[in-house]
Amino acid sequence: MSDIAKVGYLNSAELKEAGRYPSQERLAKGPVAVIECCQNIPCNPCETACKFGAITVGDPITNLPVLDESKCIGCGACITKCPGLAIFVVDKSKEMAAVSFPFEYLPLPQKGDTVKAVDRAGQYVCEARVLRVNNAKANDCTPIVTIEVPKEFSDDIRSIRRLNLTEDQEKAKLLAIDDWKEAPDDLIVCRCEEVTVGEIRRAIAEGAVTVEGIKKRTRAGMGLCQGRTCSKLVSRILSSETGIRPEEVKPDTARMPIKPVAFNVYKE
Repeated sequence: MSDIAKVGYLNSAELKEAGRYPSQERLAKGPVAVIECCQNIPCNPCETACKFGAITVGDPITNLPVLDESKCIGCGACITKCPGLAIFVVDKSKEMAAVSFPFEYLPLPQKGDTVKAVDRAGQYVCEARVLRVNNAKANDCTPIVTIEVPKEFSDDIRSIRRLNLTEDQEKAKLLAIDDWKEAPDDLIVCRCEEVTVGEIRRAIAEGAVTVEGIKKRTRAGMGLCQGRTCSKLVSRILSSETGIRPEEVKPDTARMPIKPVAFNVYKE
């Protein structure tokens, strides 16, 4: 299985292997949620959003969400409630599959448009037709776009290319994960505190030579996930900027509790 801290996502085969994907039998019956959240962070909006009780996080709140596919009707209410934009709805009941996903870029596509469908890495897969765009007020500025694609691609397609891209942007390739010298300054590394590559570079330029030093200057690693998502990425940027060998970069200082716990947890 790939290193999610390094690659940033699991592919469809890995999600199925980890039991994070609805059965093909259920997908063939109609729309169903696909929850691709695979990190134990304190988060449960998807559970509270589902009025059918199809999604369970339970206690502790760091559990991965579990989908009861027999209860899910594929309404998509959970899509816009997921802070990590990690929930999709897939429908394989017709000749062509339908994939619904959150899309927070302007301009929005229109029903009937032909768009470029992309995979989890943002790489082009095929042309797709827009079936509908749901930008209701209840979505809280996270529109849901539904596109029609060939069934053989529906397990991999998770978004579309932004519209009205420049020629240079159209030619953009996936950033090599260790080639941080080419990473754009506005690329977010710490999602909890919204710390960018540029902010980390400035911290290094100001004298930070450790992950802990960057943390103190930028707050990267101080959020809800306590650095479990970003600390490895910060260390790679530090290595790239300073020339320190990756294995020589000292890790962040872990403090108790090692993982988030409820306030009522204590030891006799």
